[in-house]
Amino acid sequence: MSNHNLEISPSNVLSNGIVSFKNGNPVLSFVIGEQDRLLLGKSVRLCGKFRCRIQADDAANADDVVAANDNLFSSARLGVYGAIDQLVWKSQETHQVIEHIKHYNRFMSSYLPATTSLCDSISHLSETALCLPNNLVYKQSVLDNPAQATTGNSFCISLPCGLLNGTANIPLSSTWGLKGLLLEIHLAPDNNFLNAGEKQGAAAADPVTTGLNTASYELSDVSLVCEVIDPSPEQLKQYPASGGTFEYNSISSYFTSINSTNAIVNFNLGLKRVLGVFMNFIPSTRINNLLYEGLATDPIKNSTFAPAQIEKVSFLRGGDKFPLNYDIDYLGTDGIQYKEWDSQISRNFINAFKNWATNERVTTNVSNTFEVGNESTYTAFDELNTPDGGQGFGVGMAYDVISDQGVDFSRQAWGMQMNVGLTTDNPHGVYLFAHSKQTIAYNANGLQVMA
Repeated sequence: MSNHNLEISPSNVLSNGIVSFKNGNPVLSFVIGEQDRLLLGKSVRLCGKFRCRIQADDAANADDVVAANDNLFSSARLGVYGAIDQLVWKSQETHQVIEHIKHYNRFMSSYLPATTSLCDSISHLSETALCLPNNLVYKQSVLDNPAQATTGNSFCISLPCGLLNGTANIPLSSTWGLKGLLLEIHLAPDNNFLNAGEKQGAAAADPVTTGLNTASYELSDVSLVCEVIDPSPEQLKQYPASGGTFEYNSISSYFTSINSTNAIVNFNLGLKRVLGVFMNFIPSTRINNLLYEGLATDPIKNSTFAPAQIEKVSFLRGGDKFPLNYDIDYLGTDGIQYKEWDSQISRNFINAFKNWATNERVTTNVSNTFEVGNESTYTAFDELNTPDGGQGFGVGMAYDVISDQGVDFSRQAWGMQMNVGLTTDNPHGVYLFAHSKQTIAYNANGLQVMA
């Protein structure tokens, strides 16, 4: 058994090597060709250079460099991850979709705080993904970095997803595997990735956006690196040439909106082995709005910016309470600094990513999950100064932490009912992600995904 390192260039990039949403080529395509080898999923990395631009409007900014006085921000917690809108894995030969994560940057906005620590953000994530837990430092060292004008900021990121994060190596063979892989990375719109910074209060003036409507970002010198291995004779016995199956994890994504005190979310997931479901929220007016951080994972808020306290949460399967046969009631205490924080909601949310008992690396905590202060005197939350890189609020539930085989939602609707203290009209977007097990059946004639 021997290992081989691959470096793969994108198949659809312009001759200048630059890919950007603004210039009309927002999709990167990589082919991991069919071969009688196994792909080490966790070895896959997307590498390249990142930079921001503001179209020249005067002599002082003629080179399109982002200046320190430009009021331009992006998500410090996400770094380069914020630029990825969709992640799609397909079979190279058949183009059968294996995994498709829409709103990938919002998936990562919850995944990173729930699975990595503050030390990770300061150390290796700052070097590889340009992530930082402080917005001002991020702006100075990444967005306003003079070096980015000529060389760009280098990055080399893993791509967390169900297919790559599994424990089994991925067979690439055309006879005993997935017949090669095709990866498509769709970039996020500029006004979703970039923003002008958060208001400092409900009565505060909107952030200065003069000239920022021409702001954009771009990636260059992009490549995909990974490691493949030649299977041993013992491993080959697991993949008979006559056909077989390959089991893997998958992330499915959904979107809806809520705008009532009795918020009900229902989806026909169509998935047989669901391991966990989690969701994050954002006021609908902040989506693709240059004025605001469009990738923030805020608590549910009234139009006055005051948090709307969650009073009760129920998870449902076919209309029945499941897996808990009771409501998660608000346990906070009025008058304390973090009165809206609820330990049950936060614990179940983190548990939807990884078993609470074994999860040793989280950034989500009391101070960056809910707003600070008394609602009676509340003006607005300062997003730019949120501890540890930004708010990490979410709601979720693990469905099978014992057998790891999942729960059947193929014929039973998944649902959640949440009583929220909304007192004003303020619709919220709900980004929901379901983690499930899926199986691919393959033979010489093709392959089929069995969800």
